[in-house]
Amino acid sequence: MMEPVMMTGILCIGLMSILGQTVDLNEESAAKWRDYLRPKQSELAFEESEWRPTFWEAVVEAQKGGKPILLWAMNGHPLACT
Repeated sequence: MMEPVMMTGILCIGLMSILGQTVDLNEESAAKWRDYLRPKQSELAFEESEWRPTFWEAVVEAQKGGKPILLWAMNGHPLACT
């Protein structure tokens, strides 16, 4: 399976070509696109969160510490590949 960053880059270049903008993809421009598309460190801050494997563990810990809970729930595949 293709990496999400690479897939996003290909989609961006494809969209630009559809809109009539030409992209000269060479070593230098490919590196610029890669750096632009890769997530920045500030965008990866969620990875620093202390996730809990079960909702109940989070409930118990939150009640003890008087903290809120973020419940992240979704239906289906994150890339819409269902």
